[in-house]
Amino acid sequence: MAAQRQGSVRAQKVTSDKISALRPVVTATVNKDAWIMSDGHHSYKNIAESFAGHQRVIHGKREYVRGSVHVNTAESFGAMLERVKEGVFHYMSGKHLDRYLREISFRWNHRIPIEKETKAGKRKITWTPMPVMTMLKSVLNDATGKQKRRTPNNGLAFFYS
Repeated sequence: MAAQRQGSVRAQKVTSDKISALRPVVTATVNKDAWIMSDGHHSYKNIAESFAGHQRVIHGKREYVRGSVHVNTAESFGAMLERVKEGVFHYMSGKHLDRYLREISFRWNHRIPIEKETKAGKRKITWTPMPVMTMLKSVLNDATGKQKRRTPNNGLAFFYS
């Protein structure tokens, strides 16, 4: 999963946490000019060499934030994924995991940030869903040039023009 702070997220199923499985996904998803912020997992240190820079926090050493270095955005998406799994889907099969991830990413990417001030005087960003018609317009824009058809065995076939 790749998350841009106060921006969009992209998530997809990977086969393992090894460099050979992660590198193609990260290089296809993340701009080469980006700084990679990661946890202490060793694979990202190697992968991040081909990007603008890399900073990491080591949770095992009880380090969660160091200045602007943190992975809180990614962890927030992971928390949302867990809440949706427990409260909506109840089970996510490996076979359909990419579909679940696309739906949850869609929900994440179609939110509006609202800056509020807490009682203590701190500024905080909260999120609210986009209006339904705005989301529908986004779905229809993404559907341009694509077709879905039922197959004889009641599956789905996708066609792209």
